[in-house]
Amino acid sequence: MSPQPGARPGVPAYQGQGYAPRPAYSGAGQPGYAPPGHLGAWLNAHRGVPAQQQEQMLHNDPSFNRLPQADQQRLVQQLNRVDQMPEAQRERRLARAENLERLSPQERAQVTDSARRWMTLPPDRRALMKGAFQDLRSVPPDQRQMVLNSARYQSTFSTDERGILSNMLRVEPYEPPK
Repeated sequence: MSPQPGARPGVPAYQGQGYAPRPAYSGAGQPGYAPPGHLGAWLNAHRGVPAQQQEQMLHNDPSFNRLPQADQQRLVQQLNRVDQMPEAQRERRLARAENLERLSPQERAQVTDSARRWMTLPPDRRALMKGAFQDLRSVPPDQRQMVLNSARYQSTFSTDERGILSNMLRVEPYEPPK
């Protein structure tokens, strides 16, 4: 497991036992860069193991112990939060984290900036954006931009709001309509 998106630059990635290191992005060391992580793989490899035992496994791992104490605490807290999620929510969160890892540092910064800008919108616009975001999750990823550029979305959302939605949807897993 490594620090997840939003981790501080320069914090070493936790590779854990049984992980092959992933190649670093060429932008490693840039502000906002978070090393690729393995939370999903680690949790899947330890599926069915009680959270307390998973935590003990972390504490026994030399790679984990080389991390600064604050990062160790954050990772344990994150492990416990994810382990407590319902299965569907857990899978979505892990898929989103994997999608975020695949982005370049610049793309990741765009997603982070969009999340920040979303939170500065007035409450009524945030609520409208949330509804659109939930609707667009059921649109296949290769068709999302076309929908965002449709007359309906152009008349409802500003260019900036559609950009925020577009960036946030880059990491959102596809959820087929029910």
